[in-house]
Amino acid sequence: MIKVKIYAEYRDIIGKNEIDIQCDQMTFKEIVEYISTKYNKEFIKAAIQNEKINEYMLVMVGDRMLMSIDDTIKNGETLKILATAHGG
Repeated sequence: MIKVKIYAEYRDIIGKNEIDIQCDQMTFKEIVEYISTKYNKEFIKAAIQNEKINEYMLVMVGDRMLMSIDDTIKNGETLKILATAHGG
């Protein structure tokens, strides 16, 4: 099982702050597709842009920052999806 914790505006889009996905492993892109299909199809547009992780999204597994939509998250890991600080 992969635990996904969602923060800030991404939690508002999905309507949940935590999701458990029963699987051995998934890529970040597969997780985003799963969440988008199950909770809100708009999430994929917020998370992935031009086949890359949205520049305003910080994605962590443990203390490792994901850099690619093809990075793999494994059973037992916790994926955290956060908004980066931005403003003007």
